[in-house]
Amino acid sequence: MQKLLIVDDERGSRESLKQIFSHEYTVFSAASVAEAQTVLSREQVDLVLLDVVMPGRTGIDLLRQIHVDQPDLPVIMVSALTAIPPVVEAIRQGAVDFIGKPFDVDNILHLVRRALETKRLHRQVAVLKTELSAAFPTQQIVGSSPAFSAAIAQLRQAALTDATVLIQGESGTGKELAARLLHTQSPRRDEPFVAVHCAALPDNLLESELFGHEKGAFTNANRQKPGRFELAGSGTLFFDEIGEMSTATQVKLLRVLQEREYMRVGGTRLLRTNARIVAATARDLRRESTRGGFRKDLYYRINVVQVRLPPLRERRDDIPLLLTHFLGQLGPALHAVTRGFEAEAMCRLCAYAWPGNVRELRNVVERMLVLHRSEPVISVSRLPEEFHAEPEYGKPVVAKPTVPTVSAAVSPLKQGMTLENAVSAYERQLIADALHQADGVQTRAAKDLGTTRRILRYKMEKLGLADPEP
Repeated sequence: MQKLLIVDDERGSRESLKQIFSHEYTVFSAASVAEAQTVLSREQVDLVLLDVVMPGRTGIDLLRQIHVDQPDLPVIMVSALTAIPPVVEAIRQGAVDFIGKPFDVDNILHLVRRALETKRLHRQVAVLKTELSAAFPTQQIVGSSPAFSAAIAQLRQAALTDATVLIQGESGTGKELAARLLHTQSPRRDEPFVAVHCAALPDNLLESELFGHEKGAFTNANRQKPGRFELAGSGTLFFDEIGEMSTATQVKLLRVLQEREYMRVGGTRLLRTNARIVAATARDLRRESTRGGFRKDLYYRINVVQVRLPPLRERRDDIPLLLTHFLGQLGPALHAVTRGFEAEAMCRLCAYAWPGNVRELRNVVERMLVLHRSEPVISVSRLPEEFHAEPEYGKPVVAKPTVPTVSAAVSPLKQGMTLENAVSAYERQLIADALHQADGVQTRAAKDLGTTRRILRYKMEKLGLADPEP
């Protein structure tokens, strides 16, 4: 729940406002400026309702201090004074609105909701400006293979909680896309998603990026800058390639995760964070933590829920779907008429090891569309060089098609063939060729296909290739 702070020396006024807002927000109250400052130092408050006239230091004094310390914190002034000068002074000092006593309940509820919504929108705009790219269409995650489906199911389950999630997977498997899916499926979906690309930021800048800095904290720090924790608010903070983070920064991050508080670089005031943490890595952090390359305590802190994204060679069933998806996604922008691949070309693409995973597959499709955009069907001769040789990381299968004709494989609807049938045809040909190359030895064929003998036997039975071995 969002947090409100009510500052008023009149107990009756504090209690009235607390009753109005407590069903919708977490409400803190203070009877003086000193008490209010204590709350602000301890809690990450989302909005302040502040009385103008109080004994000692006035509400205007506190408003000035808030505007210096937390310029993005909205303050609504509440007062029995109806004279114009106090209103003008409050607005001049940074108050977002002013309401007189006695106040109308519906009106003050509306003012608070509007101020909080404005703050949320401002924070989202700031996040968009800091991100290199926000073009991650999570609704277009493609894959139906068992291994990939299991990983996505885990993400959806974890999304319903606030647990820290560690996403593991090779480069190019879509770890950031998976993190964004988790965010959009969570109760925090309306809050910002902020990404920190640890490998792309020099260590001397990473601390400032994470925690922000005060004006004058270092050379060229000519203004206060919020960090990624502050920008994330109550949303999701994603650490991409967290294994690349230096040991010194790991120590500081661990403290934030343990205490949920931090200070800006050059600052003296503790700030609170309510952000949900999601991390990703291509490294084996468990092994690195035992060798001293990654802090064990930080590993245990982030490894609450672990989700492994399988490499493409372990989800070959998804390759035809991904190829079709990227043809449809990239084709219009490149003015390409290409709609598919020849059966033999598809077999080679499906048998390839894809060391760069989905990212590499997308790049291959884009390259084909750029170079051969006028060809409705990509033939095997048009494939890049790596699909005509035997690379060290995978042996492509040269197919002798017994699947339907090229036009049927590429345009199944025109031939009365569904996508499911087309995919089954590709699978059938791949398995048949692998068995042929392995002289019928299923264990070898399964290894060449990047799967297990059990799954291979299941596929053979499903596709009617042959009776599985006992």
